[in-house]
Amino acid sequence: MFALRQRRRIPPPTFLAVALAGAILIGGTLLRLPIAHAGEAVSWIDAFFTATSAVCVTGLAVVDTGTRFSAFGQAVILILIQVGGLGIMTIGTVVLTAFGQRPSIIVRDLLRGFASHRPSIRARDVFRTIMLATLLIEALGAALLLVAFADEMAWPQALWMAVFHSVSAFCNAGFGLWPDSLMRYAADPLVNLTIMALIIAGGLGFVVLVELRHWLAARADATAAPVRLSLHSRVVLVGTVIAIVGGATAFFLLEAHNVLADRPFGERLLIATFQSVTARTAGFNTVDIGALANPTLMVLLLLMFVGAGPGSMAGGIKLTTAASLLALVRHRLRGSREPRLFGRAVGDSTLERAVVLTTVATVLIFVCVALIETLHLGRVHHVAERADFLPVLFETVSAFGTVGLSMDLTPSLAPAAKGVVMVLMFVGRLGPLWLMDFFQHLPPPPPVRHAPEELMVG
Repeated sequence: MFALRQRRRIPPPTFLAVALAGAILIGGTLLRLPIAHAGEAVSWIDAFFTATSAVCVTGLAVVDTGTRFSAFGQAVILILIQVGGLGIMTIGTVVLTAFGQRPSIIVRDLLRGFASHRPSIRARDVFRTIMLATLLIEALGAALLLVAFADEMAWPQALWMAVFHSVSAFCNAGFGLWPDSLMRYAADPLVNLTIMALIIAGGLGFVVLVELRHWLAARADATAAPVRLSLHSRVVLVGTVIAIVGGATAFFLLEAHNVLADRPFGERLLIATFQSVTARTAGFNTVDIGALANPTLMVLLLLMFVGAGPGSMAGGIKLTTAASLLALVRHRLRGSREPRLFGRAVGDSTLERAVVLTTVATVLIFVCVALIETLHLGRVHHVAERADFLPVLFETVSAFGTVGLSMDLTPSLAPAAKGVVMVLMFVGRLGPLWLMDFFQHLPPPPPVRHAPEELMVG
């Protein structure tokens, strides 16, 4: 009983952070072993950077995964991606459930934090759905990719490539086994559509997948009572469509005379849509990111900063946060009675969390950009370092959003700068809300109310 009470005192955010850090420590140690290397040894900093990127499902790579790591090393990376994507708590709870045991108190506390807006969803149902959906979606994706890869390589290699890229895509990791990511398949509809479908499914979020399953089942059964999607799911689904279509349209127009020049219309559309989907969280690319125009990079920066759905494989501030902020801005500009989304009022606590989360994320990115500029460039003259500002900013937002896209800066980063990116990936995977939740578990200050006074702003 005493041990149980002691466990109850562990804040869920702290437990989750320790679990992820433990996975990174184990993974980095395994990736440093000679058996994990294919030829030249990988340094300690690069091994732990790779482990951090895999567990945080980011995809930023300091060495080429396909040529520098052996089959054992690639398998370790794949396991780290799956662990990071599903979450330490998800896998732990599934193991407990498989043996007929009740989830731990810490696990149930974490789940209530993820699905607090839908208390009717039970932990056991959510985790069962997550695992079944994950295995089914990844298996289906691997089967489709196997069809595409089997014509180019031996069957065992094609199977491994298909499984690795399917898991990496669904977990929104962006790790690939080719040096050019998926640029060689820029015009292949099967590979593009399969990877995009996996990325979108992984970025919807666990709660949305559960609700979609019940909604589709009710639609298929004429005798069943109709099921209404929650505001959360509607915001995520509609926001996903808007982000993908808006990003693809901007990419298509801005790159018409650049990387999309001299390509057929269908190929242009495929490339633009793929970049829009992957920039929100995944990190695969079918064109050279470093060759994109500056306005296009700004569009990708916005997509990476926002991300996808909460409780998903994605990072960023999340679609629901962006939607809440837009509702607040519209409310203030139009002078309406209350911020609304889909005919529902957005609660004050939600708006407060959205503002704080976005502020924390913005400050964190600015601080890390300054640190990386200083640590990576050192004493380079300020005029010479201006050309590196956009690549550093892009790298920083990509790390925070756990996206994995890069303007070819990652391999050349100084060791200290790599450390900053590792911390940023770790915080980005946990989410700025983790920091807020962590501080909320600290002893509260004395309940003192101060006299309010208006302050001029703007």
